[in-house]
Amino acid sequence: MRTPLSKEKEAWRTEIREFLAAELPRRDAFNPEFDDASEQWEKAIEFSRKVSAKGWIGLTWPTQYGGGGREPIDNQILLEEFAAADAPMINSVGIFLAAGTILVGGTEEQKAELLPAISGMHTLWAEGLTEPEAGSDLGSLQTRAVRDGADWVITGQKAYTSWGPMSDVLYVAARTSPEESTRDAVSIFVVDLKSAGVTLHPMRNYGGGVQSSTYLDKVRVPAKALIGDEGKGWQYIMQAFYASGTVEPIYAMQEARLRDLLAHCRTQAGALDDSHVRADIARLAAMIQSQRLLAYEILGNNDAGRRQPYGGAVQQVVAKEFEPLFAQVYDRVLGPTSQLTAESAFAPLNGKPEAWYRQSFANHAGGTAQLKRMVLATRGLGLPR
Repeated sequence: MRTPLSKEKEAWRTEIREFLAAELPRRDAFNPEFDDASEQWEKAIEFSRKVSAKGWIGLTWPTQYGGGGREPIDNQILLEEFAAADAPMINSVGIFLAAGTILVGGTEEQKAELLPAISGMHTLWAEGLTEPEAGSDLGSLQTRAVRDGADWVITGQKAYTSWGPMSDVLYVAARTSPEESTRDAVSIFVVDLKSAGVTLHPMRNYGGGVQSSTYLDKVRVPAKALIGDEGKGWQYIMQAFYASGTVEPIYAMQEARLRDLLAHCRTQAGALDDSHVRADIARLAAMIQSQRLLAYEILGNNDAGRRQPYGGAVQQVVAKEFEPLFAQVYDRVLGPTSQLTAESAFAPLNGKPEAWYRQSFANHAGGTAQLKRMVLATRGLGLPR
């Protein structure tokens, strides 16, 4: 079941599906977060540039900065369909986090220069938020940026940098005023990954794909690398993450997987006669629908001018904590064969459940469920840190 939408919005959904059917053969669908082999990466770039050519990147951005000037619900429908199709869209750090920050706090010069480069897929961004001793907690950042004449000098270490080796620039959160409170001490910089002093050490992710430890050793950047105002980074990040107007549609991806599971069960004699299997499938369907309703409640609040400072954090807590449970239900429904990899001729659904099980525990991108709970506690309930 989906929330009823207008005919106009359903026509937009149909347009996206027709594009995906024409430009993304099923064999080319994959999640670039967990599959970034060079051949796959080239496919992802080629596909993403086709999306860019349609004008669908930055759909809600103002038109003067290369955006589409459309409503958040249009972007949500686009994201839902791409998630359901396993569309290998790349540069999510640039499209959402960096662009959100630039739109909120960037100068006019930065908006005019950086946003069209993102929507045109000319500049790929990697994320530099998480640190070894701080995790996703921005309040504990140790990376420092010190003003030196006309430049800034940045020193620190970032962890779990997705797509670092394939990206052009790094979105860096750094402490610029250690004496001030965290809220006023963090600034955002754009750092060329080819700058002297930047070193990437790739490491294999448990779910697949490669992330990096990123070292910044006295990296010198020009003053214009500071996005927006000094000391406003905390507010910019919160705005970009939690008040962008759309919600990460993990539920759409899960719904597509549930359809695959049902189709498989129908090929297994008696599988759907088992009351335990039917109960598990019903549970999955309820989990998906609850996430969708949460997402559309957030969208509705935003549309009505009741945008909440913690935005999609509620839905993301549910989605991130559902992921491992979702994978475990797959195990119960499919039995021991669900742990067979794609290399096995006996693996159901071409080994996808085995990969989904591993990936369900690698869902820290964008912040862990624990971090989202902290956001809800502090920004939603007003509790102290």
